[in-house]
Amino acid sequence: MSTPRRSPSPSALLSAGAIAFVLVITAAVLWAVTSTDPGETDPGETDTGQEGSMTAPRRVMLAGDSMTQGANGDVTWRFHLWTHLSEHVGDVDFVGPYTDPASRDMILPVPTEPEADPSAPEDDVPEATEGADWPGPDGDPDTPEYRDPEFDQEHNALWGRTLGDAAGTIREEARVHRPDVLCVMLGVNDLLWPVTMDEMEYRLRAYVTGAREGEPHVRVVLAESLPIALGATDEGFALRQYAYNELVREVAADLSTEASPVVSLDIAGAEDWDVAEDTYDGTHPDPGGEVKIAAAFADVLAAEFGMGESYPRPLPAPS
Repeated sequence: MSTPRRSPSPSALLSAGAIAFVLVITAAVLWAVTSTDPGETDPGETDTGQEGSMTAPRRVMLAGDSMTQGANGDVTWRFHLWTHLSEHVGDVDFVGPYTDPASRDMILPVPTEPEADPSAPEDDVPEATEGADWPGPDGDPDTPEYRDPEFDQEHNALWGRTLGDAAGTIREEARVHRPDVLCVMLGVNDLLWPVTMDEMEYRLRAYVTGAREGEPHVRVVLAESLPIALGATDEGFALRQYAYNELVREVAADLSTEASPVVSLDIAGAEDWDVAEDTYDGTHPDPGGEVKIAAAFADVLAAEFGMGESYPRPLPAPS
């Protein structure tokens, strides 16, 4: 005998309908949340950029030693790079903890003979550039000035700075100033003394790693060490410099990533560097040398990172 089926009561039907309604509303809410574009943010939220994707490069940090800082009365290659980039890159911004060139009391000479001591100051400091009114336009060694101050003067370069020293500070400098691009000319002051290439590799890797810890998406240009007069008289220095430049190329290739590309730059090879013609003391760039360094960096920024255009050729005569 079959059991008769009971018809559902009105209260049961009402409960089932309520449950179904709640399920529909819940599903609609979940769909709205999960379908939101993850790239969209609340207008009230501030994007720090620390974990975001790479943006078009605009903020440039020029890091180095005396060749980048320049001396009182110099134009500096930074001036020429700024003048070029400002014509082709909207809102280009040089960043860094310093603004001045080196004053007279900061300057230590770089030796041109093996037995010379680079830590011993000379009584007669050479002029910054041929024809310069040393120690600067106002004649006051305590107020360093550029020959032409009309450019973004912020930088991260100090006279006598070594790669080893810079590796210890770059993390905080990058965190504070947040460069999109880091252009680096360091290493020659380390090489003035006996140092192993294992140690130089450690310093180079530590520098790039520190920069990335401060700004994860920073693009890095590592310049090879430029020839100086000491290389013609000190075989040990010449060998260290040769090995270091090979190391720069190898480390740049090894450390480069999609999120933070690293490229090496051979300024001497690209611009036919001549120590006698392009420096005023066997080490530091004269007006023609300053233009060559700026041109080399401008070319790599344009070719590798799409930042501006290559430097005009033939190179203009320095003013």
